[in-house]
Amino acid sequence: MANASFKPLSFVDALFTATSATCVTGLIVVDTGRDLSFISQWIVLLLIQLGGIGVMTFTTALPLLAGQRIGLRQRMLMKGGLGMETPSGAVRLLIQVLKLTVFAEALGVLFLFFAFLQSDRPLRAAHLAVFHTISAFCNAGFSLFSDNLESFAATWAVPGIIMALIVAGGLGFPFYAEVASSLRTRRKLSPYSKLVVLVTLVLIASGGLLFSVTEWNNALKGLSPGLKVWNALFCAVTPRTAGFDTINVNALSSASILLTILLMIVGASSGSTGGGVKVTTIGVLFATMWSHLRGREDAVLWGRAISHTVLIRSISMVLIYLLTLFFSSFILLLIEPFPFRCLVFEVVSALGTVGLSMGITGDLSPAGKLILVALMFWGRVGLLTFMYSLLKKDHEGNVSYPEATFIVG
Repeated sequence: MANASFKPLSFVDALFTATSATCVTGLIVVDTGRDLSFISQWIVLLLIQLGGIGVMTFTTALPLLAGQRIGLRQRMLMKGGLGMETPSGAVRLLIQVLKLTVFAEALGVLFLFFAFLQSDRPLRAAHLAVFHTISAFCNAGFSLFSDNLESFAATWAVPGIIMALIVAGGLGFPFYAEVASSLRTRRKLSPYSKLVVLVTLVLIASGGLLFSVTEWNNALKGLSPGLKVWNALFCAVTPRTAGFDTINVNALSSASILLTILLMIVGASSGSTGGGVKVTTIGVLFATMWSHLRGREDAVLWGRAISHTVLIRSISMVLIYLLTLFFSSFILLLIEPFPFRCLVFEVVSALGTVGLSMGITGDLSPAGKLILVALMFWGRVGLLTFMYSLLKKDHEGNVSYPEATFIVG
């Protein structure tokens, strides 16, 4: 994959790059724009597109496009990647996913083309527009610029378009399917879609405010007040599994690093191109906590009670996620010489398929890189597969046991 003018990639580095692209992470061990050939860049882009839509979803789309029927087994395999509980309506949603992807990416390419045309030749601007549009919509974070998007910190267009694509890709395909259905039937959005919008807006607004407070006279120094707010919003959007940056991560304060880590853990929405524990998971846990503090037995959102199954699933997801973070960080701290916060940041970024880095990825040992490879795969595929395996119900084997009281807290 490496450019002929540079030394070829080692097997570990090639595996790392391919995994990072397929799992739409964005962590890099080589400079994508400088060290990879034009053809290799397009291979990376293809892997990003495959990973963004979902490998299973994409491969299922091929026979559909060829006019063939899709069987129940393929529908069952596809439902997890689309964030569905049942295979019912999987083909219809798949068609909507493909249409949405083409539409969103076409708009992104168009707007970014004219933005990049201000400083680049038409052919180069087109190449940059296609690459960064797909990378942004798929929440991948790969960039052809050596400094990612830091050279655009003092501009409005490119960061704004990239933010819009990140949010669009992170809302989740089930959300768009419901919005389309609601527009046709004039029905109200479900509590799920309302929660997606609410938590997304709260995270962007509160994150932008906190980044403005912590970095106003630090990393954002030298920019106009308007651009400071614009870049603070970008800092709030991109950790939710995109991985682009207009401000170098190493320039951020410790408070901002902590905030970035929290946003990376939360991630995007279910059935989206992003990772993390998902916004609805966090929303369900906060709603449960709020109901408990108010003395309610059931957690309620918009007049609907949150089921016990959903609550248990949310708690399990967060616990598994945190345990993975702990043990992975512990192992890396044992074998790598880098500071604690750098390694923890790297682990959170890999597991959340984010792609932000404090600049140590390429300097990790082969063993350290392989750990991150495993984390990227687990964060994109393994964790989702594991959670859906927990949803298999065996009603015949269910046994009810008497309750016991435990002292907690």
